[in-house]
Amino acid sequence: MKRADQKWPSHLVIVRHGESDRNVAKERARENGTSASFGLGLRDMDTRLTPRGFQQAADLGKRLAHKYKFDVVFSSPYLRAHQTSEQVLAALKKKPPLVLEERVRELEFGITDGLTGNGIKEKYPEEYGRREREGKYWYRPPGGESRPDVALRVQSFLGTLTRDYRGKSVLVVCHSVVVLIFRRLLERWGEHEYLKLDREQDVLNCSVTAYRFDSVSAKLVLDYFNAVTLVQ
Repeated sequence: MKRADQKWPSHLVIVRHGESDRNVAKERARENGTSASFGLGLRDMDTRLTPRGFQQAADLGKRLAHKYKFDVVFSSPYLRAHQTSEQVLAALKKKPPLVLEERVRELEFGITDGLTGNGIKEKYPEEYGRREREGKYWYRPPGGESRPDVALRVQSFLGTLTRDYRGKSVLVVCHSVVVLIFRRLLERWGEHEYLKLDREQDVLNCSVTAYRFDSVSAKLVLDYFNAVTLVQ
């Protein structure tokens, strides 16, 4: 297939950011079972990488440098993703442009931001009941987003890739929900498939989900998902 006829990038590599302060605080809240909040008093977009997260991102950059030559890096503007992108870029011999892209930002949690399940139940009992009734996929908290809302903006971003980055090698640094939404859209999943994978696997910090263009099917096909080591 001629590149002019190719709709998609040649490679689309999607990375979750490195370990962040909120990741650690959320895990501690889950473990002790008593904390209602893990928000740390910060806006979600201002959450930084931990020292471990910086190291994860630096190590990831070295691995990616051996396997890909990116034409562009898109990053969520949230600080933890931006910091991850900068660490990856530092390891690449060829420095592609870095574009901060709001459409791949984190799911917006609205009034439930930084709250554990118990915290939501205590502070917003009616919302807790509505979330239980509507389910994780469709629930939209006041001031926040549902998974389908995220899919709308990621779908728009994919349209930009098919318009401006045909035949290119593209890296996207984003968040766990967004990684799964990319899979839902590219592999044409519904609610059931999304929730099944969401239950079975956490998207790991600095894991790689990679697609390559297949000229036979004229589609992006999955190379690997949630990988923390890359086959050379």
